[in-house]
Amino acid sequence: MIFTLSVCGSLKTLAFLRRLGVAVPRWLENALVHAPDPLTESLGQCQANARELTGFCRGIGIPLGFNVESVSIRKEEIDASVTLAADISRMLR
Repeated sequence: MIFTLSVCGSLKTLAFLRRLGVAVPRWLENALVHAPDPLTESLGQCQANARELTGFCRGIGIPLGFNVESVSIRKEEIDASVTLAADISRMLR
């Protein structure tokens, strides 16, 4: 199973993700909109999702992988995607 994760550090990126067809739950949108630092909030949510998905799949023996996307041209969001990919790589070892 392959899961795709993408960090979101701004309302513009959130709107773009929606245009791409990504369904963003209302609670997550609210968390990002009201966070003092949406990028840090988004990175934390992605890391938590990766941990939960990894634990679940390993628990029932499903092979898994992750695709980390960066849909923004903002350096901060690209750097956060690189951080997320490195974190997930360590998680999967």
